[in-house]
Amino acid sequence: MRFSVLASVLMAFAGLAGTAQADYPERPVTIIVPAAAGGGGDTTTRILARELKDILGQPITIVNQGQGGGVVGLTAIKNATPDGYTVGLLFPYAGYKATGQADFSAKDFTPIANFNGDSSSLLVGSGSRFNDLKTALEAIKAAPGSFKVHCSGGCGSVWDIPVAGMMLDYGIDVAAIKWVPGQGAAPGLIELAAGGVDFQTASLPEASALMSAGRVRPLAVLSPEPVPGFPNAPTTKQSIGTAVDGGTWRALGGPAGMPGDVVAKLDAAVAKATQSTAYKEAMAKANFGVKYLNGKQLEELMLRHEKDTARVMDALGYGK
Repeated sequence: MRFSVLASVLMAFAGLAGTAQADYPERPVTIIVPAAAGGGGDTTTRILARELKDILGQPITIVNQGQGGGVVGLTAIKNATPDGYTVGLLFPYAGYKATGQADFSAKDFTPIANFNGDSSSLLVGSGSRFNDLKTALEAIKAAPGSFKVHCSGGCGSVWDIPVAGMMLDYGIDVAAIKWVPGQGAAPGLIELAAGGVDFQTASLPEASALMSAGRVRPLAVLSPEPVPGFPNAPTTKQSIGTAVDGGTWRALGGPAGMPGDVVAKLDAAVAKATQSTAYKEAMAKANFGVKYLNGKQLEELMLRHEKDTARVMDALGYGK
């Protein structure tokens, strides 16, 4: 009798738990953004959150935790309760390991869905002697120590690592190049236009104002396809015959161990959001690309990112 009663109670609790999980979300969802307010990560996540609020039927709270270059926020996502009520923004994180700041890996997170992607590009000032990527790469290959490349932000990040990887595959000694860190793309582009550096790594939207003013030029964009709105930016395939896909990506993820049905519901919500006209128009207005990947595709992207970043960072001499 006691066993029967206990079994009935446990089954009742299991039924309640199953109902609660099926009704997810029953309360507001928090999205941690490992970046300060106003930046690309914050802006794109807030655009997504506006759509998710209506799709999920619950308020979405954005919490900015950009301390430590994003390490604090990523750590908070990693350590959150895996119930789907605290998730966060994931972005290229593998560089932290090479610089000794942190040791994040795909196993620390539950990949949900990717919602944004912007390609890196290699730019020159209007007075540069280089008019195409191939000529520039050949010159750098012959004398890598003679050239300065501005990273836009801290070197070893989302814009310079893909470009360094492309150069490495071209046979260039990337460690001999003078990689110049900065306080962001804007001041770096001004320095590029003034001739203070030879090249700049940045996204095309970041360079669009100075491109329109005729002060900087894109040699190539690291995208398999031409980037809409930038017809004068050839792809690497068009320039050197090799397609290169590199830049930043932004995704929704949570701590490891989230329930599969909760992940599926969030993934479906992100998919619906990224297909909406309002989301696409808001992202276009802010000069951000829309790139949806489901959870499995995102996991593959994260693992590939870790492998590629480790290879390039090692070639650059980081962590040695």
